[in-house]
Amino acid sequence: MTIKSTLTTLTLCAVVTALSGCKKEEPPPAPQAPTASESAAPAAAAMGAVTSAVKEVTSQAATQVQATQSQAQAAESQAQTLIDKAKTLVADKKYSDALGSLNQLAGAKLTSEQQSLVDSLKAQIQAALAKTTTSDATSALGGALGGKK
Repeated sequence: MTIKSTLTTLTLCAVVTALSGCKKEEPPPAPQAPTASESAAPAAAAMGAVTSAVKEVTSQAATQVQATQSQAQAAESQAQTLIDKAKTLVADKKYSDALGSLNQLAGAKLTSEQQSLVDSLKAQIQAALAKTTTSDATSALGGALGGKK
């Protein structure tokens, strides 16, 4: 009987081992593909962020352009003021003051019309100064030589 009981015991152990070792494990669930609405939500959020960033940059650029235009208009207005002042001084025959006023425009960016006006005024001033210098020299020479009385 020992063989019979040994065989029965072995068979029983084999069955228990087989049942406990053959436990079926389920594989982990496969990741589900996102639905259209789930994948569209992050894309819409990203698009909204990009759109707001573009609007902000565009707004900043527009502000800078307006500031630059304002500065350019102010500089042009200041240059025109100096040109008008020089014209008045030339009319009053204050040539050195007029030349000083025009020299203040040396680094300024002028329009082509303003630049031609400045060049014209400088030519008038130089001609008037040369004429004044010549007449002063002639009168001084005449006075030294005992000119007309």
